[in-house]
Amino acid sequence: MGILPQLLQLVKPLTALIGPAPLFYLYRSWQSSPPVISHCRRSLPQRSLVAISILLSIFFVYLTLLLFNKPENIFYLTKTRFTAASSIIQTRLSTVRTVTADDTVLLDRLATSLSERLNYAIHGPNPLIHCTWCQVPLKDHQFTLGDGTMYLLFSVPQISAPYLFHAVILGLTTTPFLTRSQIARDLRVYLAYVLGLVLAAELWILVTFDVNVNSSANNLGEVTWLHWDLYSFRFSCLVLISALHAGLIYVFETGWVVLPGSMQDRLFQIGVVADTVNQRMKLARTVRATVMRDGKWRDRVLEWWRNQKIEEPMEIPEEVREKWRIEGRNWVDGILKFEDGGRA
Repeated sequence: MGILPQLLQLVKPLTALIGPAPLFYLYRSWQSSPPVISHCRRSLPQRSLVAISILLSIFFVYLTLLLFNKPENIFYLTKTRFTAASSIIQTRLSTVRTVTADDTVLLDRLATSLSERLNYAIHGPNPLIHCTWCQVPLKDHQFTLGDGTMYLLFSVPQISAPYLFHAVILGLTTTPFLTRSQIARDLRVYLAYVLGLVLAAELWILVTFDVNVNSSANNLGEVTWLHWDLYSFRFSCLVLISALHAGLIYVFETGWVVLPGSMQDRLFQIGVVADTVNQRMKLARTVRATVMRDGKWRDRVLEWWRNQKIEEPMEIPEEVREKWRIEGRNWVDGILKFEDGGRA
């Protein structure tokens, strides 16, 4: 993949900036977790099954787009060199399939100059075909030349659309209607961060890519087809995110992994337990007051207490008492001697 050098340039500064902070966070979380966490395996809830089904459906859609719906590369389709004339490309294209109006516009743009071929490798065919306001007329007005910055702006909505669509799916599958546990609902925050980072990385690669890398290329293998590499990178990441999200929902909803609750959750649980105990104590006092108001029930309660066996206090042997007295005297004598020695 031609974008690996750019990805490495992006990852290295982030690694130096973040450092081992995530490892320290995981270690502190592990240290602060209770020693025993009860694992209660349970069946997958019906609404969580719906969320997983949605994510798996989106997973297969992304996988289909990744493997079978890549944008057409007219150079690979016609098996022509990167610097071949547009007439040669058109002649070979006509032997493969019917030449459409969009093909004619694209071939006219490729015939303009080498810079349009460089823009084609970076931004793909759509900006060259459909972006009419990206064309800048030259001084003699005989032909126009595409502006790379305008092509970039034209490509941004097309690049962002899959991420925005998956953000909607992410919000839908983490609602309380489709997930039961709080941690499964909190996944939207972390996965939204991942989506944002992937989108930012793709845009950063597109903006910082050197246009002149392909200027001396002749054969197709020498060209860095950035548009197609980013397409594969985009949907590969979406495939992985969808599969990871579905797996995490299954793990958390079925109780395979139980994470320790936060301090707020623990305080809330303590408050719930205290409130339950308080309610039971109030109920016991109310029942006792009701019973004691009735003479018959009051007599029965007093009779029950009178019949209870009252244990006599345990008698301490005289030998043990005498031993305690001696030990007490010795301890007091030792304290007095210590104080006298300190004064001296």
